[in-house]
Amino acid sequence: MPGSLNLDVPVLIVGAGPSGATTALLLARMGIKAMVISKHRSTANTPRAHIFNQRAMEVLRDAGLEGPMSGIACPAQHMQHTSWLESLPCEMSDLPQSLMEPVLVEEATKLGAEFRFYTELVDFTQDAERVTATLRDRGCTDDASSSSSSSDGSSDSSPTYTVTAKYLIGADGANSRVIEKLGIPVSGVTHSDAFNVHVRCDLSKYLSHRSGSLNWVLNSTAPEWAAVGNFRMVRPWNEFVSHEVIRERLHQLIGDDTVELEILSTFRWTIREQFADRYHEGRVLCIGDAVHRHPPINGLGSNTCISDAFNLAWKLAYVLKGWATPDLLASLTTERKPVGDGVVRRANDGMLAHRRLWALVGSDPAARQQFRDDLAAATPKGAQARQDLRDALAATEDEVQSLGIQMNQAYLADGSATAVEAGDVPPDFGDLNPLRQVKLSTYPGYHLPHVWLAANGQSRRVSTLDLAGANRFTLLTGVGGDAWKKAADQVSRAGGVQVAAYCIGFRGDYIDCYDDWYKVRGVNETGAVLVRPDHFVAWRCQDLVADPAAKLAEVLGTILGKNVELASNGV
Repeated sequence: MPGSLNLDVPVLIVGAGPSGATTALLLARMGIKAMVISKHRSTANTPRAHIFNQRAMEVLRDAGLEGPMSGIACPAQHMQHTSWLESLPCEMSDLPQSLMEPVLVEEATKLGAEFRFYTELVDFTQDAERVTATLRDRGCTDDASSSSSSSDGSSDSSPTYTVTAKYLIGADGANSRVIEKLGIPVSGVTHSDAFNVHVRCDLSKYLSHRSGSLNWVLNSTAPEWAAVGNFRMVRPWNEFVSHEVIRERLHQLIGDDTVELEILSTFRWTIREQFADRYHEGRVLCIGDAVHRHPPINGLGSNTCISDAFNLAWKLAYVLKGWATPDLLASLTTERKPVGDGVVRRANDGMLAHRRLWALVGSDPAARQQFRDDLAAATPKGAQARQDLRDALAATEDEVQSLGIQMNQAYLADGSATAVEAGDVPPDFGDLNPLRQVKLSTYPGYHLPHVWLAANGQSRRVSTLDLAGANRFTLLTGVGGDAWKKAADQVSRAGGVQVAAYCIGFRGDYIDCYDDWYKVRGVNETGAVLVRPDHFVAWRCQDLVADPAAKLAEVLGTILGKNVELASNGV
């Protein structure tokens, strides 16, 4: 009988894409076994997202998946005409979503998460203690002869059942059922639909010598269709995604009609500029494209989804373990909404930069021919045309030289899960280009700066980020700060919140290989920098205090919303 089955789980996640699957994995790594449902039959069956930036790769590195993901990603040298740097511990990765999602699902399943594909959310209610959701199994019907099928192939008479959960996560994409049911307003506009084709064709003779993951074609001699197109590399150099599905137009973009084409799949998507007003309502929390919707410029979609998941997962796990009060979850909106809103604005600004370039090239064959003639003309008009083209191309550079927009997420608003000491002064980045340059600071709310460390002169380098994460807080101190390490030990031995602690400096746990930590640590040698499980600075203190253990417990209590116990001072 429909509705007769009633399951109980700690967390129900709606959506098995990058945000939902990553959240399930991160929760499972902390012992929280979530149920994940997806209305689709499987993980992504088209490449869709493919560029995963340094911050997303840091999250996957923390989850133990950087190695497996690197094994299925395209080598970084094939992306050399897209921004990627060796000065960070993680490289950008060209990793098609259709290959990434199965790895996330497999690893999360190994750790106890449950995935139910072809299962849709019908409705849910919540009270002070739980969320009760009604789900529909789209793969079977009670009476196929009398059922009425919807346009997507599911049946209204498919069996339903209920699941009760302590929390529900809406990670169900741009057409979020969860957001709709919550009644959370979504501001902004829908621009237009777009169409992509996944195609197999050998373009190695054109691209292998100037490899790049995104190859724009400005075909000014094209007939009555758009002069601008692109081939986004999926596998070098014989598998691509383009915006054209007609073979003739694909051949025109390539400029060679002898190239054999195999169309693998097509998919439609919508260009949006939309922001959810908030990310949570009671026991329901929303992340990913459900709350920030934008075009793929800068490749910020799935990357931001993964960062959303990292922000939420540790907080939710701490609440479920009793280490934090539910008030901690309110910081999801406080911290992630400014990031999501900024991503939406940046992606749409980048789209406008491309449209200005397209308009310059011309919208019809006559205009495009005139522009080509102007570019070749040794006249003032020709010089202006060449300068206009340089300026238009330069405006698109913020898409590919954009380390700042990837890494400059910061949680500085009141209500963030941070603590600021009286008199601590935030950094001034007034002269820094926030799109292209990284803000380096240990002020609470900033991403922990990456610097190279080593245990000794014969050891391999490790990043400060490798000391942090792993589901616990991390405290970094220097020469003379051993009392901070003892304080972290007292907190950890109490059996609740875990705090790892390291001394960076001469005869410490790690040496500062290039004096870079000295330059960015922002505290004195006997001071301390406390880092959250998601690599963000939670608090810092300039110097050693009279009772470091009491101070550390007080700070953690402020962040987590409840008293933090201390073990006895003895071992």
